[in-house]
Amino acid sequence: MMRTVFRFLPAFLLLATLAAEEFAVPRRDGRVYRIDFSDPKRFAREWQFNGALPMVPRTDFYLATEPTAEDGRVLVIEADRASGIMMSAPAVDLDRLPILHWRWRVVRQVGVKRRDVCEPDDQAGVVYVGDGNQLRQYCVAYRWEHNAPLGIGELKRYKGGLLLAKCHCLRNRATAAGEWVEEYRNVAEDFRAAFGRPLKRSFILSVGGNSQHTQSNTRIEIDYIEFLPRTALPTR
Repeated sequence: MMRTVFRFLPAFLLLATLAAEEFAVPRRDGRVYRIDFSDPKRFAREWQFNGALPMVPRTDFYLATEPTAEDGRVLVIEADRASGIMMSAPAVDLDRLPILHWRWRVVRQVGVKRRDVCEPDDQAGVVYVGDGNQLRQYCVAYRWEHNAPLGIGELKRYKGGLLLAKCHCLRNRATAAGEWVEEYRNVAEDFRAAFGRPLKRSFILSVGGNSQHTQSNTRIEIDYIEFLPRTALPTR
């Protein structure tokens, strides 16, 4: 799926970054920047579909009512043998708010058999953070896999090496369907560790679901996504 994810990244970076300034109103007097999917109009303004592949259905993204969500609404990502991402450009100062925090749950897993030796490049859900230019794009990918072991995965190269993705398997089949889980990642440190430089200020945040390789019908829900100060990172 990642082969075409960032094809239109440079133009979208410019347009979305300018647009995001209008909506960059952090919650709690600047200590948190939160995206909670409670406002359909805001979602339509700030997010754009990308990553469609020829002859592959598009992943569906829509907002839905969910009583167990913090504000009663979620972003649903459904991929029926499909591929695609939604992209946004949050106006976040990662020097102040480097911790990416989100709450999500899988409803339908990727259909991968346990005996499969090679894990297909499908994920029920994935959160990307990245930047780039017309020549090359870079991102860290936080993925809900199936058989893959938890931890840092390989640096994947797509588009002939023009797109580099450092993958982190945060969840797999061990987490039961329907169970809400929270993730905390120092995205600024993850990106620097992967690529040896800081993430650009005009970065892209993306969410997606991919099931075209396994021909699965997957569903994942995201309650919210937010950026927090370093002090919010839980101690292990």
